[in-house]
Amino acid sequence: MNRWSAALITTFLKAVMVILEKVFQLLRKKSVPLYPYDKKRNTIALPSDVEKELCRLISDGNRVEAIKRVTKLTGAGLRISKNYIDRLPKRSRSRR
Repeated sequence: MNRWSAALITTFLKAVMVILEKVFQLLRKKSVPLYPYDKKRNTIALPSDVEKELCRLISDGNRVEAIKRVTKLTGAGLRISKNYIDRLPKRSRSRR
């Protein structure tokens, strides 16, 4: 195989990958989070029962699992979810 045909095959495969990626984006179902976060303020508001569950996860040493749960429930990014989890124990203590 000469250089020209190798370059042609590489270009063709890249084009196929771009097309497949576009098709996947069109077909993929958009998930709507159960409790969407406020993107303008970067704030999260969750019901108290969910916050209690998150506090339990944190107290059991499952901080990463709590962050994943917030991300899944709200659609927020990791940084925003982590900040929420970091502030959660302080907020729950002040509510008591």
